[in-house]
Amino acid sequence: MILKIWVDADACPRVVKNILFKAADRTHVELTLVANHPMKIPQRNYITFLQVSSGFDEGDNRILELLEKMTSKACKIKLSY
Repeated sequence: MILKIWVDADACPRVVKNILFKAADRTHVELTLVANHPMKIPQRNYITFLQVSSGFDEGDNRILELLEKMTSKACKIKLSY
């Protein structure tokens, strides 16, 4: 099982993002922040940033879209055994 944390960073307070950065550093769990504006993130292989266009729920919708693709792909792989 692969664990990955997705965050709508537009709605996430800075203090929470800092906690998530520290947790990702400690555990090396993949962390992806999605926002409609540029932001600084620590330069780590397991922390990524994805910028989306501005608009209501753009970040949430992109996260859902990517999760649906990952879930669909995982199901296809599982069924091919």
